[in-house]
Parts: sequence; structure tokens; C-alpha cells
Amino acid sequence: MPRLRLLAHPAVRSAVSLEIGHQIEYHELIDSTQDRARELAGRGFDGIVVADEQRSGRGTHGRAWQAAKGTSLLASWVLRPAPAAPALVAALSGVAIARALASLGVEGASLKWPNDVQLEGRKVAGALAHGTSDGSGGVLVLGIGINVHQRPGDFPVELRDSAASLAVAGRDVDRLALLARLCGELRGLGDAHAWSAALAEWRERSTLLGRGVRVTLPGGGVVEGTATAIDDDGALLVHTPSGIERIVTGRVEPA
Repeated sequence: MPRLRLLAHPAVRSAVSLEIGHQIEYHELIDSTQDRARELAGRGFDGIVVADEQRSGRGTHGRAWQAAKGTSLLASWVLRPAPAAPALVAALSGVAIARALASLGVEGASLKWPNDVQLEGRKVAGALAHGTSDGSGGVLVLGIGINVHQRPGDFPVELRDSAASLAVAGRDVDRLALLARLCGELRGLGDAHAWSAALAEWRERSTLLGRGVRVTLPGGGVVEGTATAIDDDGALLVHTPSGIERIVTGRVEPA
């Protein structure tokens, strides 16, 4: 049995929860860990929802996150009180993912704004943050998906040039170990100094900073220029002939 599925056993789940410092709710199959985490957050839950398979996982811009059973690490964290800059948390979670991978021997992860983690130019992981107010500091649900065991033929044809997994990249990683390392790295982002260091690392790992980019905005507008930075709220700053454009959301590609 793959070790992540051992979380279905209460005694194992309790031991792992104690080890990583988070309550865990585990599902063999669920529509979406993020939807479930948001539901539980409204009941005071403070922990992680983990699944072996999702029916309706989502990525950025409303795109589906497709993953066959047993192939991905799929988890959503309930963070309270909610950090002041959810978009920055989503971006810096990419640093946490890259660090967790490095601790398991997977070096060379790069980051594409706003929240993609890439190996050899192809996406292997992503994060999605959703904040809500609950009258006591708010709640942030941070969903993370990491492609671990997929083979090339497991991806839809239209994604095979842009998506990959740790296995496709030649790395054999245990999902339960990855979950534990990722929890530790996310916990390590708990203060302003850690955020500053993570932001500097994000810049070092960025695939876009200093390069020409084309940004397609949600309303269909287009911004072209040079990506120069991300600000303290996680927005991408693009230098254009008419000035600096602050991009909060949009599809960004090299120009």
C-alpha cells in the first residue's frame, strides 16, 4: 500500500498529526480538498485536508487540476488568523514546495508567478489561496497539488508539453514524506524575517524576473513589458513603455 493511504487508519493519522503538528482529515476520494477545507474552516477546523484522489480539483484561473488516483500529493491547509497578503502566501508556498523537494533530493525547482513550481521548464506543482472572514482574524485556505507519480501518458495531450511529475523528471518521492517535509517548510514561514528570506529565494528561483512578458488580464486586456519584481502583497510588477503595471491576476507568458 502506498504510504499516504496509511492515513486512512486512525492510529496512523493520529501519530502523523502529532509528528507534523497539524490535525489531518484524510479522504480516499473527494471532490476538492480546498472546498472541504473551506467547509471545515467554518466549523473551527484548524488543520489539513488530504486526499488520494480528487474529482473536481482546481488550479489557477478556474482550470481543472487533473490527477489520477494515487499519483499526486493533494492537500489544503487551514491557516488562522489569515495572513494579510493571501497572494504572497500562495507565491511563497512555492518556495516551501521547492525547499521540501530539495530536502528529498529533488534539486533545481524554479518558480513561475503567481504560484507554479516547475522542473526543467514544466509544471509539477501549484498552489491556490482563498481567504475568508470569520470575525476572529479570518481564515486562509491554502491548497497545494504536487504531481508525484504520473507517467507521461497520464497527462492530457494538451498538457504533455507543459506539465510533468517528479517521476517524469526521474525522481522517486514518497508522498507521505513529502507531506511531512512540506508541513515543516510552511511552518517555517511563520514570521516576517522568514518571509523576507523566502521572498529573496523566490526571486532567485523565478523564471520571469528580468524577462519580457505578455500578461493576459481576466477582462481580455494585454500588458507587455519586463517583469521586474513582486511586491509585498504578491503582485507582479511589469515595466512597460508607459510605466509600471501592477498585476494582481492574469496569465503570464514569456514575450
